Amino acid sequence: MNTATCRSIPRLRPNTRHLAVRPPHSRYTSTTTYTPPQSASSAPLRREPLLRPRPSDKPQTNHKQRSTIVPDTIAPQLSQAEITSVFSQELFVFRCDVTATQIPAAMLSYKQLSEAGVLMPNDISNLARQLHARYRMDKIKEDILPHVKTLIEDFKANKIPGHPLASVHLLSCLKDMEEFACSDEFWAWLVQQDENYCDARTYGSAIECLAYQGVSLSVMEALWEDALDRYSTTTVPSVAMNTGRGVPVMLLQGIITARLFHGNWRAAYEAFDICTRLYPTLTPPRIYELFIYERPIREAYIIFLMACRAGTPPKPGVLTPVLKEVWLKTHDVRAMIRLVYSFVGAGGKPNAIHLNSLIGGILGSFPLEMAKDNPEYETLFQGTLGVVRPLILAFNQMGVPLSPASFNTIISVGGKLKRQELVLSGFQELLAAGLKPNMVTYRTLVNAVGDMKDETLLEQSWDMLKKGRQELQQKWDMMDWKALIRACVATGREDFLHKELEENKMKLGSMFVHNIKGVLHRATLPAAKKPQEEANPKPPTKQQLEKEVRALTEIFTSGQIQDFSARDSEALFDISPSDGNPEGVTLSPEQEAELRTIYEKLTIPTKVIDAQDQTTGGTKSITGYSVDALRWENWKAVNRLLFEAECYDIEQERRKIKATQDASGETVVVENKDKKEKNVGYEFMFWNEDQAKARIKAEIEDVVHGRRTGKEGWRKQEMNVRGRLVNRKWNN
Repeated sequence: MNTATCRSIPRLRPNTRHLAVRPPHSRYTSTTTYTPPQSASSAPLRREPLLRPRPSDKPQTNHKQRSTIVPDTIAPQLSQAEITSVFSQELFVFRCDVTATQIPAAMLSYKQLSEAGVLMPNDISNLARQLHARYRMDKIKEDILPHVKTLIEDFKANKIPGHPLASVHLLSCLKDMEEFACSDEFWAWLVQQDENYCDARTYGSAIECLAYQGVSLSVMEALWEDALDRYSTTTVPSVAMNTGRGVPVMLLQGIITARLFHGNWRAAYEAFDICTRLYPTLTPPRIYELFIYERPIREAYIIFLMACRAGTPPKPGVLTPVLKEVWLKTHDVRAMIRLVYSFVGAGGKPNAIHLNSLIGGILGSFPLEMAKDNPEYETLFQGTLGVVRPLILAFNQMGVPLSPASFNTIISVGGKLKRQELVLSGFQELLAAGLKPNMVTYRTLVNAVGDMKDETLLEQSWDMLKKGRQELQQKWDMMDWKALIRACVATGREDFLHKELEENKMKLGSMFVHNIKGVLHRATLPAAKKPQEEANPKPPTKQQLEKEVRALTEIFTSGQIQDFSARDSEALFDISPSDGNPEGVTLSPEQEAELRTIYEKLTIPTKVIDAQDQTTGGTKSITGYSVDALRWENWKAVNRLLFEAECYDIEQERRKIKATQDASGETVVVENKDKKEKNVGYEFMFWNEDQAKARIKAEIEDVVHGRRTGKEGWRKQEMNVRGRLVNRKWNN
């Protein structure tokens, strides 16, 4: 298994500047409490009775209330007092501009309204949110950064009212812009303010901002503990740290980011477990995405399916690299189909790239070693194509238009499989669908000739490319000639390349011809030795593929959210086992009951959150689970993730040892420790060893005792035990 994850999130080198961490015993009194400007003309406009009491105006209590989350869309509206105000028209226009993300117009109104003191905290929060949204869409820093700095300066000068979510969006926007000097300076001011400007969510945004700078994990863990100490709604901050009670999702997201970026996956999964237990249907897609991008594909695969099962599918752009990595690392086409099935079943909208990935996987699973004279060859070949056709139709019914790209994939895979009939069939299917080949189609045909080393199709495919270029009125592209070079070198027809160059040299120009010859020279150099590929899993049968695709087309045509509760969770997460990872088995009813007993011992009962009731319409998710049932399924899934992560670490360690031995000519001797080779986490439920069961049960009792007595480290001990409570077994 390759160590690469789905995508490497870029991070900067560690920042050595002084970072603002609030002194542990400092007072939290704001030094800049906002008061609207007073003047003869503006005095009658004050509407103090309509404002919510500020935290500083409330009686001091031991626990501060959490701020209300601003909805994603705020419809422009005015209060009764605002309607009668002389600024009613300007205020209404400003709010309309903010809602429509018309930033230049909104900032023109902002100057006058801020000076008049009629802007409300929600106005500032919505403006900051839309500034962030506009930058994410356009990525034009010079259009947004001056406005972000204006808001920050007005905060500090007490010209506008504060809002914690405004601070969150400003910090996040500066992080996306990589304006870390500005974000650090803003945070140094924010951390000293009261809840008008800073709360636990703001801490979460600040931690995430520091994580992207490569700041030491210990610094961010200190901020995490500081936030719990300052804003925890429980009597003891350690309870909030271990159980998540009173901890906002934004704060959890911040510390998860920090831990993942520093490779502390155990602690990251600890926070993820808290989040999916307290907010099983409200965990933000961003948290799932962090694990998808930062962890190996076997874990990313499970995380993606967990997000779909909760009814919060990631964006289509997240599915694309997951499909690619599943194919590259496992060659499990059924797992790829399961990903798309779950994505669409949770309300996601697929695109043409997903279709092309599935086509490549289905055709790529065709047995490479099967000869054409094999009696089963024609049946299997036609059956494979018969699976692709309804798949293309199903995507078309979902609003994904037919495009040459899908058939280009068929041609490309046919070349890699060295199946001339598949290459020709892909081109014929494209024409039969009423589509016209594009230049990519013609280049793919020439590349396929090189893959197949088929000299008989070389001149024909190149002639088709030349005619297509004239019909489409396209100029010569270096990619055209690279494809020809590859095909000529593979078929031993370099003479044909030189002939074509001679005929077209006047049209190409001397510099273009010189570059082509340089590419040819590099193509004829001895190829580097390729690393040995891992053995591919056994390809699915025709019946298995037809069943998977049939289920996919049914969910496409139904147009309804899938009932995930009707599916077996182990079957949902099933993926081809690797050398360092065992396959799954199904729990017996007795084993399921035994595991449920452990779950009830280790899990602190949680109440259904009020906000969750409003969002999900009660205690049931849109995917068919009750909230309690989804918590139980998430608990088992985290156990599986802990196990997968442990297996991955062990496998990587073995690879390092093997690489060291190979590099030293096997002169390095590895110490042979006297212990079970594969003692990771499957002995309790499936080896049925009394001694092993007794040991793990004793550890569970230690965890329960540690939780009751407040023993330090009981939560880490719990996560270690849970990684061994999975339904896995080894084949040998």
